[in-house]
Amino acid sequence: MNVESLQPTPQTAAYAFGDCWPRQVAQPMTVAEVAEVLAAASRAQAAVVPWGAGTRQFLMNPPPRYDLALDLRRLDRVIEYHPADLVVMVEAGITLGALQAVLAEHGQWLPWDPPTSDTAPIGGLLATAAWGPLRLGYGGPRDWLLGMRVVLGDGRIVQSGGRVVKNVAGYDNHKLHLGAFGTLGVIAAVTFKVAPLPERIASVRAVFATPAAALHAATAIRQPPTQPVALAITVAETVTLAVRFAGVAAAVERQLGLATAACALAEAVTLSTDDRELWAVPSAPDDALVLRIGVPERMLAAAIDAVTALAPSHLTIFPGLGLMVGRWSMAAATHLPALRQTLAEMDGYAVVERGPAGIDRWGPPPPTIDLMRALRQRWDPAGILNPGRWLVE
Repeated sequence: MNVESLQPTPQTAAYAFGDCWPRQVAQPMTVAEVAEVLAAASRAQAAVVPWGAGTRQFLMNPPPRYDLALDLRRLDRVIEYHPADLVVMVEAGITLGALQAVLAEHGQWLPWDPPTSDTAPIGGLLATAAWGPLRLGYGGPRDWLLGMRVVLGDGRIVQSGGRVVKNVAGYDNHKLHLGAFGTLGVIAAVTFKVAPLPERIASVRAVFATPAAALHAATAIRQPPTQPVALAITVAETVTLAVRFAGVAAAVERQLGLATAACALAEAVTLSTDDRELWAVPSAPDDALVLRIGVPERMLAAAIDAVTALAPSHLTIFPGLGLMVGRWSMAAATHLPALRQTLAEMDGYAVVERGPAGIDRWGPPPPTIDLMRALRQRWDPAGILNPGRWLVE
């Protein structure tokens, strides 16, 4: 295990938050070494920031204390893979791209398309609850997660879930770590069920005059017999509806035709057989205010009206999921309290993914916050994991 003192040099700049640098970095190669590092940090009450590729660190507050960067990228092995059983176990530092490449050799995949590059490690994606448009047709990563090995803040190693799809023993404690931002424990290894690769994947792209017209078409496309695996409406220079289908080639071809017919009022309609570029998510500039907004699906149209009234520079709407991701200038942050109040009346929320320093990122805490805080006290009694960066403080 490599643990070295860090100074603010180009070599260690990847671990910095502005002018905040860790005093040390650890690069464990085994789960046991992760446990050793965290046990020592807990005894010393040293603040630890778990680190993967660093691509989603901006989702949390900067660390008020930062003693150790725990770089997990050397835990990048496939532990077990049984293609016939559609089950794979990997260490948390393996990237999603590397995992998909291994699965593809056997005609399989993990139907998960978070808005990051293929270099993002699995553990960080799970810890930040990353999701993508395929959630509509395949569910989120929690639906493919069978088990997890986690190192708690005091160095204890715990295992929950199973290694087989039909295993129902125990509790799904591992799912509590999804979206906990590494504050309840460090994800060290994960077991997924996987799926056969679809015979064909293709998309329809349609340009509409208004978001309401695009939403109307998306609602029609979601009705049987069409079964899109992804839907997204992008509001930027134009209003664009993207619809993705996957499965048996004949079924996909038939559904492409039905979706095209549902877009009869569109200004333009195109088909895309190599649709990866269509679904690529543009990165937001560092000086943008980025909000993730969620409402019950029945309230989506009203929420779109409320959000577009603030004139975002870029808005992506996910029909069927009740979710939106919008981008504004930083000056729009002054409207956030009023927007949250409007969304709360719809049983919705707005989370800041990027924003100015000191902004209230999370809004009102969820009803489960007391449980999360109790678990943190039990699993990380010294409070060393990402202290001050998430809701549990």
